[in-house]
Amino acid sequence: MTGEKRRSFIEGAAILTAAGMLAKAMGFVYRIFLTRIIGTEGIGLYQVAYPVYTTLLVVSRSGIPIALAKLISDKISRGERKAAFQIFRVSRQLSFSLGLFFSILMILLAKPLTIIFKWGPDAFYPVVAIAPAIFFVSIMATYRGFFQGLQDMVPTALSQVVEQFVRMITMISLAYILVRHSLSLAAAGATFGAVTGAVAGLFVLIFIYYKRRKKIWSFVREDPENYPDKEGTREIIKDIASLAIPITIGALVQPLMNLVDTIIVPMRLLAGNITSEPIALFGELTGVAMTMVNFPTIITASLATSLVPSIAEAYALEEKSLVKRRTQSGLRLAVLISFPAAVGLYVLAEPLTTIIFAVPSAARILRIVAWSVVFIGLQETSSAVLNGLGRTKIPARNLFIGALINAFFNYTLTANPRFGIKGAAFGTVCGFAIAALLNLIHVRRYTHFKIDIKALVLKPAIAVTIMGI
Repeated sequence: MTGEKRRSFIEGAAILTAAGMLAKAMGFVYRIFLTRIIGTEGIGLYQVAYPVYTTLLVVSRSGIPIALAKLISDKISRGERKAAFQIFRVSRQLSFSLGLFFSILMILLAKPLTIIFKWGPDAFYPVVAIAPAIFFVSIMATYRGFFQGLQDMVPTALSQVVEQFVRMITMISLAYILVRHSLSLAAAGATFGAVTGAVAGLFVLIFIYYKRRKKIWSFVREDPENYPDKEGTREIIKDIASLAIPITIGALVQPLMNLVDTIIVPMRLLAGNITSEPIALFGELTGVAMTMVNFPTIITASLATSLVPSIAEAYALEEKSLVKRRTQSGLRLAVLISFPAAVGLYVLAEPLTTIIFAVPSAARILRIVAWSVVFIGLQETSSAVLNGLGRTKIPARNLFIGALINAFFNYTLTANPRFGIKGAAFGTVCGFAIAALLNLIHVRRYTHFKIDIKALVLKPAIAVTIMGI
């Protein structure tokens, strides 16, 4: 690294987890205030904008930081430092262009989308307000990928905290000011928080980068440049694309899943005559229950982020036993974190939804989606292992299969009065369960890691059952 000790993936995960937990805590704060300020209908408008935003955001930047982390870690482990830095420079230019294009595209598509998907005219302003964030987040992701490739998670962690803090202040302030004018403008003020947060997070990363530029250049100049086949810009873009495109396709599945949910769930709730206010009920699922689920998954997401360059480094050095040990450690940690979290959400569903969100009716939904925490954790961690090995197409394909399962249950169960919105919750759990299981099968195939059911599943299950009682 730049004169500093390269951190282990567990240490890196701990740093990202601490930052992620703080960011999520702030997310809880603004979600509580936001729900109380604009209500479940306003939250529904706020949530409608996000699937469109995240879908375009994923296309513009999602695969790049992971591909960047793997490629840079690969080059550094081989001593090819100038090549590593050149990869960063090319990816930064690529992210700038893609981010700008998709920000403009989202603004142009805002009105047609609200008409086609029958979201109503009130959804227009929230969609437009969040669009510029794509540009800033895309560039920010490149800087994060660069530091992660050096296995330095501190800049990413700091930028996450600052980004979330600025977002929180913006969202609460604008929602409070604008709600007296209209619910649509209040929701738009809330979505605009993503823009100000992204600008602040990017500023932090650029500041750290320029503060360390002397160390970085000193580190790069130590490169003897005696390695063969130095790559030009075109070759670097091909290398990035070969990894980033499958990762992007995989990452697209989740926001597309959310987009499909945004269309199918309200439509099927109306078809089954289950409610006259489908957006409010959809807000209970996405704005309340899934917000609770996302809190513990920040730990496994941090673990996955740190695991990619760590696995890539061991694989580049052809240390198969190290790959196996790191895989084993990552999966075990994911289970030990997610099992207790799922039980806790299940047992405390009613007090959590009542005290935090003042929406006790969401408890029945949370009791179901709580179990998705386990499968999300395993899916994220196993995907990180496969991405680190360069098998980026596999997690994408498996998550797509899971998304099809989710869509099937959403369509068939949500219109059934016996299930209603709980059918959508059940579909979410099943989708992630299938994706995680398929990933684990491939992890076992490529790492020869023996999945110890007793240590990985039975012991944690017994422990959390006792805890739940």
